[in-house]
Amino acid sequence: MKKFNRLIRGFTLLTISSIFLVQCSKDDGGDNYATPTPNEAVTLSASDFSSSIDENPSQGAALGRVQATASSGTPNFSIINQSVAGAIAVSSNSGDITVADPALFDFETRQQITATVRVSVGNVSEEVTVTITINDVSEVDVASLTLWEGAPLTFSKSNGGSPSEADNQDRITENVWLTRGDLGILYNIATEGSANNDSSPAGTEWAQGSFSDLQTLDFTSFRAACPGAKPKNVVGIPMVLHLIQDDLYIEITITSWAQGKMGGFTYTRSTP
Repeated sequence: MKKFNRLIRGFTLLTISSIFLVQCSKDDGGDNYATPTPNEAVTLSASDFSSSIDENPSQGAALGRVQATASSGTPNFSIINQSVAGAIAVSSNSGDITVADPALFDFETRQQITATVRVSVGNVSEEVTVTITINDVSEVDVASLTLWEGAPLTFSKSNGGSPSEADNQDRITENVWLTRGDLGILYNIATEGSANNDSSPAGTEWAQGSFSDLQTLDFTSFRAACPGAKPKNVVGIPMVLHLIQDDLYIEITITSWAQGKMGGFTYTRSTP
């Protein structure tokens, strides 16, 4: 009987010890009973976007990208509203902004288009402002212009040649006779006695480019149209010459320009 009682007491102590150990394991945060850590909240950062584009762009023309970063996940982009409905589009995956309706990019009608873009990752979102400035572009009716598109003609004045001699003058029309003295730039001897660096040749204006660029050319004086305002730098560069009184346009490329007070030059130009 005493042996049996000792067994009972031993079993009871073992049971109590086991319960105590299990309880300690729970209290100590053992691996089998750890409390799950909540998921961290997503952080999202996005910036306002601004860009500019010339009026009358092509459909789908790129305007730029809305910049956004997230601590996890991939940002999604969507347009909430825009000042001119249907003007721009945004890629939901990349945030790229493009022209959706080119007809709405008309400077004479509006100079700016704005939109609100929502950037989101799951339930987290930011709203950014998109601002597109429309640039004015000279809209020339090329079909109404008089263009000399005939075979090229090469004119050359020799070094030291007298500008008063007819052979040293390119008599383009009755109003414009181009030549050059030993000093200075081209001048219009039909109306000028000598060259004026700021305005010669009188009755003309110039721009770098060709007839295909007429929509965007910005005409100015001959010297101002030369790179660095130095005629020697324009050698080999195609230009368009506008005879103001005759109101006609000529493609012209200066191929040589003598220095050292020699006065020689050569150019190739279009003809009627």
